[in-house]
Amino acid sequence: MTNIICVIQARMGSSRVPGKAMLDLAGKPLLWHMIDRVRRVEGVTDVVLATTQDPRNQPMIELAAQEGLKYHCQPGEDDIAGRIAGAIKNCPGDIVLKVGGDCPLIDPEVLQKIVNTAVAAGDADFVSNRLDWSYPLGLSADVLSRKAIEWCDENFTDAEDRELFAVRIRDNPDRFKVIGVVNDVDLSRHGWTVDEPKDVGFMRDIFDHLYRKGEVFGMAETLAYLTASGKLDHG
Repeated sequence: MTNIICVIQARMGSSRVPGKAMLDLAGKPLLWHMIDRVRRVEGVTDVVLATTQDPRNQPMIELAAQEGLKYHCQPGEDDIAGRIAGAIKNCPGDIVLKVGGDCPLIDPEVLQKIVNTAVAAGDADFVSNRLDWSYPLGLSADVLSRKAIEWCDENFTDAEDRELFAVRIRDNPDRFKVIGVVNDVDLSRHGWTVDEPKDVGFMRDIFDHLYRKGEVFGMAETLAYLTASGKLDHG
C-alpha cells in the first residue's frame, strides 16, 4: 500500500481548554490516545506531531519523542500551511492524513475509509468527511496530497490563507481534485471533541466506561454508550 504520512496538528495554548492535548483520559494523555488510534490505520508509515515553538508545547514534544514520533515546531503560531509542510518535509510519501489534536475519539475505521478513498482515486488533492458533514464533530480528518500542501506553502502569502490552507484547497475544486466521504447516517449534530471546558468531563466519562488497554473503541461503541446512558445530546 502507498506510504501514508499522518500529521497530528496540536498545541497546548488553547484559550478555552489550556493544555488539552495532555489531559488525562483513562490514565493516558489525550494525545497518546490519538497516536494509538492513527497508528492502527493501514498504510501509515510515519506519525508526526505538528506544533509550534511555544514553550508550553514541551510536554507534547516529550511524549512524541517517547512514542518514537517525529515532530515539527513551526515559528508562526497561525502558519498552518508552513507547519504541515514542515512536518512532512523529511517523510517519504505523497499522501498526508491530517487530524486535529483535540479529537481523542477519531475512529481508525473512519480514517481508513478516507485514506482508502484517496488511495483509490490516485490523484486526489483533498479527501475528507467534512465537505458534507455527516459524522460527529471530532471524527473529521483530511487526506491531502503533498503537492497541494507544498503549493499552498509556496504560494500563499496572506496570513488568513496560510492559516486556513486546507479550507482553501477544499473550496477550490477547479484547482484541486476534491472528494467527499459521507457516512450512511447523518450524525453531524453530535459534538465529540474537546473544545470547551464542559467537554472535558464528557470525554473522561466516555473513556472511563469504554477504554480497555490494548484495544480501541470506535464510533459505533461510543454512539451505543451515549444512547444507553442518555448522554447522546451532550451540551
